[in-house]
Amino acid sequence: MSSNPASVETTHWFENESTSADPTNPPQYVLIATRSVDPDQSLTVSLIETIVDTLKPPDGQTSLSLYQHVNPDALEEIIEASTTKESGVEVRFTIEDYLVTVRSNDTVLIYEPLGPHRSSSRNPIRN
Repeated sequence: MSSNPASVETTHWFENESTSADPTNPPQYVLIATRSVDPDQSLTVSLIETIVDTLKPPDGQTSLSLYQHVNPDALEEIIEASTTKESGVEVRFTIEDYLVTVRSNDTVLIYEPLGPHRSSSRNPIRN
């Protein structure tokens, strides 16, 4: 009886020149969380819950300010406009080492970098 190895979804993402030490070797990420946006909540609330649930802050305490990483109002406007126009949009941003992707199909994805973390001693959600 042979077992098939679990498939791992990875993605490449090119960071801006100021943060990428080697543009010929962009960071690779592995998908660690996928969540649909709760239709009874705003995109911002669903996004924050997904981030907190995935990155598991110590003692459940967080002082995450989404505005430090992305403008939540602008993000919601982009996603809503895309839905109205029936066009697919994907917005990506990072929180510390993690790549967060928000899609116009009301999906939030969180990717963890493969290999060493840039800031491995810091927790992206501080208490």
